[in-house]
Amino acid sequence: MTFNKPLHTCKLRIAGLASVNSAKFGMVRKNADGTPRAHQGVDLQANKGVAVYAVGDGVITGVNLGLDGYGYTITLKLDNEASLFAFYAHLSEVLVHAGVKVKAGEWIAKTGSTGNAKGMDTIAKGGHLHFEVRTQQNVGLGLKGRLDPLSYIELDA
Repeated sequence: MTFNKPLHTCKLRIAGLASVNSAKFGMVRKNADGTPRAHQGVDLQANKGVAVYAVGDGVITGVNLGLDGYGYTITLKLDNEASLFAFYAHLSEVLVHAGVKVKAGEWIAKTGSTGNAKGMDTIAKGGHLHFEVRTQQNVGLGLKGRLDPLSYIELDA
């Protein structure tokens, strides 16, 4: 299954990271002591205010305007038999609310620099959309309940 793209142009973030691999999913980051640390999604480079799209038909099951590491977020339950959720983070503006049905390609938010992306409002400063694919709506830390988003979206050259 391939999703629609969450951004018009999907390229991995490079700015502010040790390497482009740090923008990918998995045990790709390091703690201060050098031990591996999980990255639960992918970081797609974007300036603040860029349109964010629904990657598939579904219903918005969560909107959080929180002050946690993810900042402003949207969770989209996708209409499919696999019961997958798309999760979008660090948004500046949310254009939908919980319970709304959306179609693939519909504009649902704007990229931003909320949560631990504070100050990252341009690509040069590490601006990005954090995007996850989940098997359940709410997950904890680590990789449990998450799938590699690059198995579902295509990157631009």
